Amino acid sequence: MGSLGHEESPGSIKNETADPSSQSKYMDRNRHPLTVLSQSQANTSQHNGAPEVSIIMPTKDRAVLVKRATDSVLNQSFEDWELIILDDSSVQNKKKIAELRTDSRIRFLSRPSNSSVALARTIGVDNALGKFSTFLDSDDYYSPKRLEKHLQVWSGTKGRLGLSWDVCIESNGDSKLMNQPFRPGIVARPRVARQLFLGNFIHASAGFTRTEYARGIDFSWNILSDWLLFMRLGEKFDGYFINEPLTFRDLGAEDRVANQFALRFFYTQSLSLRRRLLRSNPKVYFLPWVARDLSRVINKVKGRVRA
Repeated sequence: MGSLGHEESPGSIKNETADPSSQSKYMDRNRHPLTVLSQSQANTSQHNGAPEVSIIMPTKDRAVLVKRATDSVLNQSFEDWELIILDDSSVQNKKKIAELRTDSRIRFLSRPSNSSVALARTIGVDNALGKFSTFLDSDDYYSPKRLEKHLQVWSGTKGRLGLSWDVCIESNGDSKLMNQPFRPGIVARPRVARQLFLGNFIHASAGFTRTEYARGIDFSWNILSDWLLFMRLGEKFDGYFINEPLTFRDLGAEDRVANQFALRFFYTQSLSLRRRLLRSNPKVYFLPWVARDLSRVINKVKGRVRA
């Protein structure tokens, strides 16, 4: 296995090794004002051959689903991207996944065996070459115009935009939309963060941000890493809701990226995360915390009255 950026011999898969211990430092986002993309930048590569968008996909033993996800990237109307696949599979599945690399824009990064999705995302973001980054769980897939739609938002929106997201359709026989609390368009900070504090409404694969903004965010919460990222972005920046179904989530897929054992502890983890956020930024999260507790009390009272 080669070092980062090392090309293997002809006919073999290009595989890169990233150092998971080299974590990016938290960035002072006030020193990085948003540079609005021109229309030409939204259509072609304008920065020394680096891709405009990095798509980060953690996976483990999911070759069939990875193919569907990869095909949805290959079919994007916007073509200036890189797909970073972080694989933690058996030897047999590694070979199958390696066969999917039919395009030079697809990169493979190694990740420690049995490592979390959160660590994989950290490695992916730290090694992303694109100006923008977005996640793609291996059992999810994109609409063909997803990247194009997000880049149009970033090129045409004034102000300090830090996060855009689209509608995610969840499917398990019957399709349903993830409920959205905002109308389409710009959502001023810190409204996105406060609403996310009450409950996540942005699926991991539906968010889109600048790579430099994502670096330094703490991904150590495993199944909550995307939720934490979007809240931190919502504290600092305006958001933009694209009211179009551009992301699709397969609820029927076996062995989702977030394992079932972790999901059992979701409530406990989310409560711990909320407390941590409240301590770190009470100005943003105090009112949502009070509203959440008040809502729980009201619901308990209603339950007793009905009984």
